[in-house]
Amino acid sequence: MKALHKLFTVSLLFFLTGTAVSAQSVYLATGGNVNFFSETPLENIDASSQSMTAVLTSSTGEVMFTVPMRTFKFKKSLMEEHFNEKYVESEKYPKATFKGKINEGINWQRDTVAGVTASGTFTLHGVARDITEKGTLKVEDGKIYLSVNFLVALKDYNIEVPKVVTQSIAEVIKVSLHCTFVPYVKKT
Repeated sequence: MKALHKLFTVSLLFFLTGTAVSAQSVYLATGGNVNFFSETPLENIDASSQSMTAVLTSSTGEVMFTVPMRTFKFKKSLMEEHFNEKYVESEKYPKATFKGKINEGINWQRDTVAGVTASGTFTLHGVARDITEKGTLKVEDGKIYLSVNFLVALKDYNIEVPKVVTQSIAEVIKVSLHCTFVPYVKKT
């Protein structure tokens, strides 16, 4: 699994950067944290994944994230099973992705903290939608830290919740993402 993850990261890097971008402007984040939270009167559902991979090209502001759906862990194993089999159908739709661009100009060479927005395409459950989300970006000691909180309406991604459990699963899920980008260093 780790070899496949590494192959994907390298493939993602080349896909985003092409040949015109120098290695110094490419940053990788592996093992980023993605959480989601569903709050209802009957039950709260909280899950997280530590398997997000992301690439940021500072010279263009392009950014891409991917998270394997089966890497989300729940407090109850039955919730995890239902999440993968009945709701997001992880076998058919194995990952969620975002490909877009940071809209603000950032001085990547100077330590800073800035509110940013990113616009692009978020794909979940086989449905791709254009979105713009706000986040906080921090550049410090050559690393880039990114935190984003956003909402996902299940109906927007054709995720159906049976009427029997609508009181246990929120129609809109809160998602948070936190990652640390480090400069990509090409291995020779």
